[in-house]
Amino acid sequence: MSRTVVVIGASSGIGLETARAFLGQGDRVHAAARRSIDLEGVVPHRLDFTDRDAVDAFAAEFDGVDALIVAAGTNIKERRLHELTHEGWDTVVGANLNGPFNALRAFLPALRAAHGTVVFIGSVSGAWTDRSGPAYQAAKAGLLALTRAVGFEASGEIRSTIILPGVVDTEILDNRPEPPPREVRDQMLMAEDVAAACVFAVNLPPRAFIPELTILPTALQAIGKTT
Repeated sequence: MSRTVVVIGASSGIGLETARAFLGQGDRVHAAARRSIDLEGVVPHRLDFTDRDAVDAFAAEFDGVDALIVAAGTNIKERRLHELTHEGWDTVVGANLNGPFNALRAFLPALRAAHGTVVFIGSVSGAWTDRSGPAYQAAKAGLLALTRAVGFEASGEIRSTIILPGVVDTEILDNRPEPPPREVRDQMLMAEDVAAACVFAVNLPPRAFIPELTILPTALQAIGKTT
């Protein structure tokens, strides 16, 4: 039976590939993003998930949601501690922690109605310090804690999973102070690798769930060390 899947951040990268993966299974996919979504077969929605009123209005369209995937996020070039401004902090935390909370809060009734699964795309940097910057690391650590808290408080009504990827070859890398060269990017995870992890978590039988799943590029990164 076709499920209702909502993917936020579906215009590119992990979100786009996740929408494509669920669509390939025959699910009805609602794909939301600030930008246009170039994927035939999904139901597209324009959405800024840092806008709480907009997220609430979007979620109100659904009576039940089998899976909510929150894949949107960002980072900034001026990410080092000595460069970080209040505005930069607010931008990064807003997109990587506040936005996911907005989505969770808005969709919680629809997830409960369907005994659904929420999957957040976090980062291994939320658990292990790296060069992604204090704001990004703090936001992703908060997202990890939020996911655990949802699992603790949901009392089995919904499943809560966070995927913790290592470095992924997506356009967010262009916001690095020094974007990596192609030969390094070729060793990174691909967006479809993370999408496969999302599908795996959602496809588990209702009796089981994955609280968190770390996925790393084999040749490039080990836990706690980035080259």
